[in-house]
Amino acid sequence: MGLWMEWEVSGIAAAGEEVLDTEGAVRALDVSIDRIRERAGLNVAQDRMLLHEAAEARKRLLSEGHTAVHEGRLWSVVVGDVRVSLTPRDHG
Repeated sequence: MGLWMEWEVSGIAAAGEEVLDTEGAVRALDVSIDRIRERAGLNVAQDRMLLHEAAEARKRLLSEGHTAVHEGRLWSVVVGDVRVSLTPRDHG
């Protein structure tokens, strides 16, 4: 299938990329969150909040998001400052 994924951490970074599936979207989100944590100069409280919000977004992506995109529907979630959206791409 293929998905277009957009993500944002409000006020820090945003991007979009094509991923194969929801598991690929989770990997892309994790890499992005790790880069933000390395480069954004977050304090301890901000870092913990980002980790918490990303974990909740990841959990919902793998449950609600997985179901939605396999049904051919757009899906998005906002958890605090973390936003993720997935759009199914038809390559047929």
